[in-house]
Amino acid sequence: MSETKKKDSNELLNILMIIIGLLFIFKAVMEFLAWAGIYEPAWLNLADLEAATSIFGGQGIISILLGIWCLISGIGMFREEEYAMGMGLVVLSIMAAVGITAIVGWISVPASFDFTYFVNYIIIAATVIGVLGFFWLLFTYKRYD
Repeated sequence: MSETKKKDSNELLNILMIIIGLLFIFKAVMEFLAWAGIYEPAWLNLADLEAATSIFGGQGIISILLGIWCLISGIGMFREEEYAMGMGLVVLSIMAAVGITAIVGWISVPASFDFTYFVNYIIIAATVIGVLGFFWLLFTYKRYD
């Protein structure tokens, strides 16, 4: 009797991608509300507020796209969908690249890192999840065949 292998995605990575996706969407929505003059959250620092108020700013657009695709990919990976694995590789690599760029900037100018700005910690978490998740998907790609 042949035994079929049951696919089993990494639930932790899926859940983390969904959470990071929701956080990126939340950040983008807050930046959009600041741009529209509806609500300016106290945690939105001056540089982000200026970017948000200048026609939504590039970071807001990147945040909403990363958030949406990360959310869709995380949900799709629970179903072991091939498209979700491909999307996951793209989203995780972009998250890693954007985060590494920010971290290199903080290292080169340590005064630019604001310890009280919680979005910086989201960027750090997204970077770690992006790098580790990308390699995890590369090494476990056969489960999505």
